[in-house]
Amino acid sequence: MSLRQLPWLLLCITLQAFARSESAAPTDGVIDCEHPPKNMARVLPQKMAGTANIICTPSAQIIVAQEGWIWRFPGSFFDRPSIPAYSPVESRPIAGGRYFVGFSVNELSAVEITKLHDRFTKVLATYSGTAPPQRIVKLAARNDQGHSVDAYFGFTSRDEGWVALCAPDCAPEMFFLTNRQ
Repeated sequence: MSLRQLPWLLLCITLQAFARSESAAPTDGVIDCEHPPKNMARVLPQKMAGTANIICTPSAQIIVAQEGWIWRFPGSFFDRPSIPAYSPVESRPIAGGRYFVGFSVNELSAVEITKLHDRFTKVLATYSGTAPPQRIVKLAARNDQGHSVDAYFGFTSRDEGWVALCAPDCAPEMFFLTNRQ
């Protein structure tokens, strides 16, 4: 064999090994977005449709910013937050792609907004609200394993706000800003 044929031989061996590893990969942990499970929630409640959207990926469903909105972490213009169907606090991850099975939405009263504002001021270092927001919409999302996450969408104006995720506790790293483009 000449040295000129060696790169081709190495390429063929590499491709063959890669093909075998791909075909041997387990299918567990993958969601078939074309043929989803019957209990998979496919749309967000109407009150959230203008701000957020739900997408399906092979590993999990994810709630992302609706077209026309930008979600970002405080101090960052590059990392894009999302709300995944897998719970950020699962103590023992269960194999399989996670997906949402249900949502509920309710708009908080003025008293509830003030209480939540006071709570976030004390427990979230990333929360910088000096006054309670104009409105807060709570999105409760439940996944296929029964884990829940509460997403509080606080609107300081029609075009700006924030989101605090609580699963069940709220944490500074699960807080991000929203802006309409």
